[in-house]
Amino acid sequence: MIIRHEGQGLLAITQPDHARLAGVFAESWRDGAGPSLVAASHHHDDGWIDWEKAPTIDEQGRPHDFLTVPTDERVAVYRRGIDILAANDLAAGLLTSLHFRRLLAGGLKALQGDARRIAEDFLAEQSAWEAQTRRQLGEPEGLEADYRVLSAVDYLSLLLCMRPLDKLDATSVLTMRMTVERGGVILDPYPFDAGELTATVAARVLPATTFDDGEAYRSALAAAPVRELNWTLARPPH
Repeated sequence: MIIRHEGQGLLAITQPDHARLAGVFAESWRDGAGPSLVAASHHHDDGWIDWEKAPTIDEQGRPHDFLTVPTDERVAVYRRGIDILAANDLAAGLLTSLHFRRLLAGGLKALQGDARRIAEDFLAEQSAWEAQTRRQLGEPEGLEADYRVLSAVDYLSLLLCMRPLDKLDATSVLTMRMTVERGGVILDPYPFDAGELTATVAARVLPATTFDDGEAYRSALAAAPVRELNWTLARPPH
């Protein structure tokens, strides 16, 4: 779940919906994206589908998002997502494993105790699986380039979902820079084939930021109105 504060309440966007947006970006990538990269972009967060059916809150009653969910649950979600993709497209599973392993490794220093042990076990497990899978796929060329695209479309989608438009100006997306002009988002350098790309994601509107218990939160989610968030992405005017 992506949780964004708005006024006195929250906007809640599911991880799979955010990933579908990343998939739209991959489909439009200027240099072309192969089917495994497109599949990984669209479906890398499918491991969250079951979790999203019964999302949880923390001890203060705040909804968990993808960053605050306990490490054991997050690792289980990552593992499930990799398995789902690898069952149908081994190369897509490999890309997703690279993506999650490197994300988790980047935050390893902040973890302690059992959380650190769980994360390290996952990193070792995935490193071994990736090495085996690379050999099985014949050491595929272009894997690192595809990984960089997956990271870019994922991060672009996350930024759009997590921040209001006025907080996106002058934000970096890896090698790109975002500028907000006339209600649209300019990306420089522009990464897509289309001269202009429209992006949409569904957000549920919650009236409060904390809840008495998990059931109250899940009931509020079920009853929440859905708002479409829309962006227009375009190339620099020059």
